[in-house]
Amino acid sequence: MRRTGKRTSKRDDIRLRRRMNLLAGIVFLSLGAIVARAYYLQIVKHDYYLARQQRQSSSNLLVNCDRGEILAADGGALAVNIKGHSLFAEPRRLNRKESRKLARELAPILKTRSRTLEKKLSGRRGFVWLKRSLTPKQVKTLEPWCRKYRGLSFLKENRRVYPNRELAGQVIGFTDIDCRGLEGLELYYDKYLRGRRVYIELEHDARSQVVDSSKHPELDRYRGKTLYLTLDRHLQAWAERELEEAVRGSRGKRGVAVIMDADNGAILAMAQYPRFNPNSKRRNDPSLWRNRAVTDLMEPGSTFKVFTLVAALESGVYRIDDQIDCENGRYRVGRRTIHDTHGHGLLRLDEVLKYSSNIGCSKIVTRVGAERFYKVLKNFGFGSRSGIDFPHEPAGRLRSWKKWRPIDLCNLAFGQGVALTPVQLVAAYAALANGGRRVTPHLVERIVNSEGWTVYEYPAGKSTRRACSPRVAKALDRALAMVVEDDGTAPRARIPGYRVAGKTGTAQKFDFTKKCYSHNNYWASFIGYVDPPAGQSRKVVYVMIDEPRSSIYGGVVAAPAFKRINQRLAGYYNYPTTTGAASLAALLAEEDKKNTELAREEQSPASDERTSASGRHLEARVMPDLTGRTIREALTLVSCYRGQVEITGEGRIAAQQPRPGTRLQPGLKFVFKLSRDI
Repeated sequence: MRRTGKRTSKRDDIRLRRRMNLLAGIVFLSLGAIVARAYYLQIVKHDYYLARQQRQSSSNLLVNCDRGEILAADGGALAVNIKGHSLFAEPRRLNRKESRKLARELAPILKTRSRTLEKKLSGRRGFVWLKRSLTPKQVKTLEPWCRKYRGLSFLKENRRVYPNRELAGQVIGFTDIDCRGLEGLELYYDKYLRGRRVYIELEHDARSQVVDSSKHPELDRYRGKTLYLTLDRHLQAWAERELEEAVRGSRGKRGVAVIMDADNGAILAMAQYPRFNPNSKRRNDPSLWRNRAVTDLMEPGSTFKVFTLVAALESGVYRIDDQIDCENGRYRVGRRTIHDTHGHGLLRLDEVLKYSSNIGCSKIVTRVGAERFYKVLKNFGFGSRSGIDFPHEPAGRLRSWKKWRPIDLCNLAFGQGVALTPVQLVAAYAALANGGRRVTPHLVERIVNSEGWTVYEYPAGKSTRRACSPRVAKALDRALAMVVEDDGTAPRARIPGYRVAGKTGTAQKFDFTKKCYSHNNYWASFIGYVDPPAGQSRKVVYVMIDEPRSSIYGGVVAAPAFKRINQRLAGYYNYPTTTGAASLAALLAEEDKKNTELAREEQSPASDERTSASGRHLEARVMPDLTGRTIREALTLVSCYRGQVEITGEGRIAAQQPRPGTRLQPGLKFVFKLSRDI
């Protein structure tokens, strides 16, 4: 019995030992398998599974870094970037059934065809855009769909916005949906404004949704550069407002206004009407995209006559006080007859400009000669590009003097047969205003990179290129000042208390269907400047109305807008009047002429719009436009009416009561609102 028990106990011990050894072996083999598997996964297949994990938790997307901003001279933003939402899909994460269903459900939200969406969602592509630049309403509607389908997500990307809407719309231009410049300065400086294209890594959560696509601070170093323009938002807004009033008041088709610093060619304002909002370019007529001040050719008409006088004086053939027989209004050149609207006899050279005589200019260039006249025109840059930093500028049209017939030479003398852009004409007048130096018009003052370094700055030095001598420029300055006298062609351009010089233009448009000059369609223009105080440069102002209907003469439809723009300039740059604080009677007498019918001006224009000096003066006075003046000047002007005066705010006058043009009587209440922004 005992032997049997011991034998059984011994066998049990052996069996238990074997089981323990087997279990230990299994454990060790399992551990070995785990280690081997871990080694295989972590070492042997490390790269494979790491790439797989990255594909599941993240994806790469090629994006454009932020586009550079465009800022005005006063620091205001003209073009900026904002973050917007776009919808994309990863078709490889969707099965065929989901793709069809998703296409049908998203089509009405995205306002597109379901078949188009289904085609995008089919296949095994890793990324496809469904809709760019979603509206806030669309984003809110699509959020449940993005949570439901793991292959559907939002992506935050840049969107170009123009906060001032129509202000300088044609100058700034616009970009496409990928922030690439298409028009205007956006196109011309695209290589500076455009940010670099880099890959960013998008992180996905457990539902394969993009976690956040906006946190990539390292991209700031690759953003585009910032443009600082010469445009001033205040001057631009005033120019656009006055131009619109002039075009609408004359029932014209369109208009252009330009303000340029005569010393360095800086464009301070470049207005156009009708205006254009680059934020909604798709809803505008593409013809509005064009900046006509730079891209459109036109015949200058009588504004060109000043260069005829330059040629006369530069050649030495004439002096400014020499007289020309203007043949009492009719002059034959070959088989053609040149007319003046009003007949004149003997006129000095400056009077030829004052009364805008076609015959006088024709006789001048005939004696000066074609070759010398052509050389003067080329010195002023006609027939070539001005060099402005803006796309699509044409070179203008000026044929070689060897191809001119006698009648062609005479036509050129008063601005027919030559084509140029408004900015080219303004640049030429700037040379006369600054003493004879040619300047290059420009819109960008400097370019700054993302780190604050200036990578480009317009040269500050004065140009040494000569268009004419200072002596000739000074003589023509005196002649241009005669144009705004009572018996000149543009008394409506005169500003009380300031010296004004300029020239009117009324140019016939060429009818290409009939192949002759139109008798109904004209360009009416005025160009000139107001003398600033010592130390400041002259500002050349140009106003052109295309196809006006109320009157065809520049002195009637364009000169008043020129006057109002320069009144704003005088207040903005603090020009002192030539006579100090003028009396109210003198100022109101000038304003009264603006509101009086100038029938003689519209009926007897002396080629452009000559007016008689014997005008009837109304007894009643009218309220002048005091916008931009100091309150001290205003009080001096209205004190003789002994009315109650109410003043609010600080700075210069921004609004007034009574309104300009209101007839004044003693005892009226005057209300002046002041602002520092004027």
